[in-house]
Amino acid sequence: MKKLTTIIITLLCAVTLFAQAPEKFTYQAVVRNANNSLVANAQVGVRVSILQGSASGSAVYVETHTATTNANGLVTLSIGGGNVQQGTFANIN
Repeated sequence: MKKLTTIIITLLCAVTLFAQAPEKFTYQAVVRNANNSLVANAQVGVRVSILQGSASGSAVYVETHTATTNANGLVTLSIGGGNVQQGTFANIN
């Protein structure tokens, strides 16, 4: 009986819970300067644009980030968590 009660409670909880995907994703890049040298341990500004349809499509979402590279020139961004310039991340198709 105790096992059956536990199963019923678990099923009821599972039915009432709805998971939502986070409205962010992680992006990493290695930053290099015009001489192809790593930009290590430096603050960089990054502008991210999500374009509609193709690489030449119109921007549906634009945001900016200020981040610091590591010793290997790697920068990690959370797209959807920057300073929004245009659009709404949740409305991207």
